[in-house]
Amino acid sequence: MERERITLIATSNINYDQRLQKIASSLAKRGAEVLLLGRAKGAAEVESPKNYRAKNLTCFFEKGVFFYMEINLRFFFFLLANKTDKLCANDTDTLLAAYLASFFRKFTFYFDAHEYFSEVPELEGRKLKKGVWNFIERLAMKRVDQAYTVNQSLAEIFRAKYHRDFQVLRNTPVLEELHLEAHREAYILYQGALNKGRGLEVLIESMQQIDRPLYLAGKGDLEQELKFLVKKLNVEHKVKFLGNLHPEELKKVSQKAYLGINILEASSLNYYYSLANKFFDYMHAGVPQISMAFPEYQRIVSQYKVALLIDSLDVESLYKALQEVEKDKSLYQEIQAQCREAAQVYNWTKEEEVLYSIYFN
Repeated sequence: MERERITLIATSNINYDQRLQKIASSLAKRGAEVLLLGRAKGAAEVESPKNYRAKNLTCFFEKGVFFYMEINLRFFFFLLANKTDKLCANDTDTLLAAYLASFFRKFTFYFDAHEYFSEVPELEGRKLKKGVWNFIERLAMKRVDQAYTVNQSLAEIFRAKYHRDFQVLRNTPVLEELHLEAHREAYILYQGALNKGRGLEVLIESMQQIDRPLYLAGKGDLEQELKFLVKKLNVEHKVKFLGNLHPEELKKVSQKAYLGINILEASSLNYYYSLANKFFDYMHAGVPQISMAFPEYQRIVSQYKVALLIDSLDVESLYKALQEVEKDKSLYQEIQAQCREAAQVYNWTKEEEVLYSIYFN
């Protein structure tokens, strides 16, 4: 019997996209022939996965309108040249290619909304660009067969916006044995993109009052500005930029951290309704964290106290929370224990069953 072919397309570098790696591996585990198609900045090399095929496309343009035009054309022509039974467009910036290909190729059309794309900080105040992305979403949604997203808040927003069902597939880690007695080092960890709206300027400013070192794991548009700010505030001896780390290496760094940081600006609706990957990564590493008091974090922390939540993004609020964890050792241990319990509920084994119901039922 011929294996079912599933293609996943994304504009991210798939060497670092843990959500797509997990989805591709899980679908392949159920017997599908899976191709994960992404893009690379610079070299197009992609690590060889265990049970699915992966390919990164290279683009002449790396950002802006010409990048999105180019990558969608590349996806479109790839899909015309290669047959698939099921196609998943990951995020709005791949929808146009998938929508156009659906007129020429017969496949079941899936849409995985990783974020509230039209409300990202980069589109703030740009009505024309936001309108274009909203138009593409509305257009493509007419042909999408199955849609899913990363949390309950976004599912409710998209259901109301497009009058169709969106299922929830959280981006949780694979469950592994957690050793709370494992050696912890002194550093505070932020993992994720170094981009606008992530509260990184506030975090670096707070380091003037904090004795522990700060590790920043990731890269992004603000990297050079943040390095300049570090130098300006004379905290170079406290702040270390780690760059992009392979998922396995990042996991080790997380497991050794003393505290995790997950802070965002409330002015961005994309951030306000987010449920960041790092929130679950810290949880599974048994690392207490400071997060924002946004709907999805409140939803989980009301059940399992895996984080301290702050209402506003400013140095005073962040420093107060940091000091609370620092001074109250019993609180720190309580949060660690809650991480162990929560990880049994929020893990990829649970989410994998949702994934199978979307693709195989």
